Amino acid sequence: MPVDNIIENVEKEFEKKPKKSKKQAEKPMDKIFPAESTKPASKSKADDNNLFNLIIAVVVILGIIGIVFGYTKDKISEIKKGGNDVTKSLEEQVTVLKQELTSLKDKADILEKENLSNKNVVIDLFDKSRTIPTNVNATGWNILDDKTLGFVVSYPTGWEKVNAVMPPATDAKTKPVPTVVFQPINQPDFLNALTITADYADFAKLTLKEKIEIFSDLDIIDKITFADGRMIYFINLDKNNGEVPTILILTPDNIYRATFNVPNKKLTGYFDYRRNFEEIVATFGLVKADAAAKAQ
Repeated sequence: MPVDNIIENVEKEFEKKPKKSKKQAEKPMDKIFPAESTKPASKSKADDNNLFNLIIAVVVILGIIGIVFGYTKDKISEIKKGGNDVTKSLEEQVTVLKQELTSLKDKADILEKENLSNKNVVIDLFDKSRTIPTNVNATGWNILDDKTLGFVVSYPTGWEKVNAVMPPATDAKTKPVPTVVFQPINQPDFLNALTITADYADFAKLTLKEKIEIFSDLDIIDKITFADGRMIYFINLDKNNGEVPTILILTPDNIYRATFNVPNKKLTGYFDYRRNFEEIVATFGLVKADAAAKAQ
């Protein structure tokens, strides 16, 4: 087919198709390329401002942290290196105080040792200077009223007669040995402080002279003659080698032993109660046979 005929046919076919109206031909551009909304514009700007403010705040905070960290680091470095003048001054004062405390402690230790040494010297002198008093002012004192003992003693109002913590010994006939116990009132450190008991039963029937000779080898502190016999003051040793101030009371018919049962010489009141012990024993007197018979 000739080319001209082909072109004519195409044109005819084109003319046969209904033509679109102008309105249909004009396709809205907004459907192809939607226009940008104008409303979100203000919101976008607000977000930008908030973001900017946040960035500024973060920068400021980081800056403050950096300054504080830097300052602290510098101060730590100063302290490690010896510090500034104020820090050095404080360190010097602390060093001086430590030295003074050490010095005071050393002095306290020395004083404590000296005090202990002095106290031991005083105790030793006190022991060596003890005597049995020959003149006791017992005015107002209590008088032991127990006729079964065979003797009488007086004791200060600050003392009391009590039962022995340990029961008294018995002789071969199982009879209780005459014993009396005293102690300062309300003084738990001086329980059963003073004991007077009959002792040395094997020597009881010897003459007074023989009894004195038997005990003549003791390391005697003091001795006196009293109305009913002889008293001998010495320091005895217990089973634990503890020192026990002891006064033997030798009579024609018996031997009594008075002891001060307080091993700790450093107790408060020891010296006073030790003197009381000596004074109480010094008031010792026998109950005469006729007086005892009348009492019965």
